[in-house]
Amino acid sequence: MVTIKDLARIANVSPTTVSNVLHGHTNKVSKKTQREVQKAIAETQYVPNMGGRLLARHGSRIIGVIMTYARRTEMMATRSPFYSEIIGSLESAIRGNGYFMMLYTSGGVAESLGLAKTWDVEGLIVLGSTPEDAEEFFNEVTVPVVFIDTYGENVPNVGIDDQGAMRGLVNRLIAFGHQRIAFLTDSSILVGVDLARYQGYRDALEHHGIETREEDLIRISFRDSVRSAELDDLVAEHFRGYTVLCYSSDLYATDAMSHLIRQGVSIPGDVSVTGFDGNILAQISTPQLMTVAQKVEDKGRVSVETLMDQIHEGEKHLTRIELPTQLIEGKSVAKLR
Repeated sequence: MVTIKDLARIANVSPTTVSNVLHGHTNKVSKKTQREVQKAIAETQYVPNMGGRLLARHGSRIIGVIMTYARRTEMMATRSPFYSEIIGSLESAIRGNGYFMMLYTSGGVAESLGLAKTWDVEGLIVLGSTPEDAEEFFNEVTVPVVFIDTYGENVPNVGIDDQGAMRGLVNRLIAFGHQRIAFLTDSSILVGVDLARYQGYRDALEHHGIETREEDLIRISFRDSVRSAELDDLVAEHFRGYTVLCYSSDLYATDAMSHLIRQGVSIPGDVSVTGFDGNILAQISTPQLMTVAQKVEDKGRVSVETLMDQIHEGEKHLTRIELPTQLIEGKSVAKLR
């Protein structure tokens, strides 16, 4: 069993310094020393005595992670590789800082606020909020909080440039000679990342003088059987003249490719397909999916680091961080020129 003395020896600091970092008493501990101690904690997988901490009134050492997911009664959020990866990254980073993670899937802002006000947590990380809900949440809670992939100027957030990344992808499609490009999403009302990605799609078309029409935004079902039937209708209609199906996520893009190939459709011979995220499904798909790759692991790690800064300083910040992305061309798009 790893002890505080073991951590002190590994980090080349005193046991008192390790104890101060573990307890959040870091006013007189340099950032460099904090990082060395946290590195030792992560490497040894040190697990503090939670009961002892609570008795000593050092705080709960719990970080709450709330996922706002309205479809939780019909579909598990963790079915998506993005959510699975971000949860794993958050747990690893939280544990590496000597804290514990408490995860909850919430149906909306009212439920999330109720949880936040009753949980004995030292900080919160929230995924999936609308800008309006996020601002209400941020203003109501008293503990430090960081949002992930949440738009709105008045909340701390860690995300990516969804609009710019999708604009770059569609610009590439146009360079390949495509002009009839459909945008597909499961959002009945476009908000958050889906809205930003759709705006990037429209930006690229308008920049090249290509007409954008309402019918080019195709809303698909999150239910597998319904979505398959919708795809069959598209095949029967010869894809309505579209040469590219541009999906807002890899999950639905790879699902579509798998279904279409089973129906005898050639990709990209009959139609091209693109996604967004760069997750494991895109990496192993055949043909390899053209997509925008983001580093989800970094998104989780940076979110925890940002939250820890707030916890150690004892105040909430409006820090907004935008992480880089990369366009992966893959093999799922035909070059018409």
